[in-house]
Amino acid sequence: MELRYWLIVVGVIVIVGILFDGWRRMRGGSGKLKFKLDHSFSNLPDDGTDPDLLGPARVIDRKREPEFNEEDMPSMSASDINRRRNLEPHQGDLNLDADEPVPTLLTPVEEDDKPSARPLDQQPVEEVLVINVISRDAEGFKGPALLQNILESGLRFGEMDIFHRHESMAGNGEVLFSMANGVKPGTFDLDDFELFYTPAVSFFLGLPGPRHPKQAFDVMIAAARKLAHELNGELKDDQRSVMTAQTIEHYRQRIVEFERKRQLAGKR
Repeated sequence: MELRYWLIVVGVIVIVGILFDGWRRMRGGSGKLKFKLDHSFSNLPDDGTDPDLLGPARVIDRKREPEFNEEDMPSMSASDINRRRNLEPHQGDLNLDADEPVPTLLTPVEEDDKPSARPLDQQPVEEVLVINVISRDAEGFKGPALLQNILESGLRFGEMDIFHRHESMAGNGEVLFSMANGVKPGTFDLDDFELFYTPAVSFFLGLPGPRHPKQAFDVMIAAARKLAHELNGELKDDQRSVMTAQTIEHYRQRIVEFERKRQLAGKR
């Protein structure tokens, strides 16, 4: 019993000694933990740009407009359109039956007794009104969906290997406006339309052109808006700026001014 007693006493003394030594170290500061700070990051901007630093999660905007090189767009100038027309057969070369009634969306007007020497849509173009429709999707406008959309708007594939909107939904009558591919050379290949895609298309109306250019322009606007709405596109003007109500009104004023100048020239 005496041995067990002394062992217990010694054990208690050892424990007390350990606790006392720990208390003494804490009071004396020798047991404090010290950290060496690396000040090399102190001058870094707090913008989360360093890949080794944790920061807020980045949000990737997958709906942003795809990068589009304007140099890839075909020329829609009057001289370029005239050059293309001279390389292709004109609609007037086709022998259509004049006695067959042709349905039209435009209000008919009385024909002059003296036939015009040359239809307006075959005269050299002096001014062009352009509406670009740019895809918001990185994949662009896919061929099958694009073809279905423009066919519903009455456009038909024709000369210069582009699409045209005629007076009639069946593709007869004068050309109101046309639609070219937004990538050079601006043409379409119907044989490859299943796999075709394009980042943009360009609707354009040449002056002089249709007999009722203001009404034709309204039909063109409707077709461009339909395409943009259904295929996730954005309307832009000939300067690739966003198309606004003011831009559209400016285009209409250009038509009015063009007709006024032609009337004044005809009276001289």
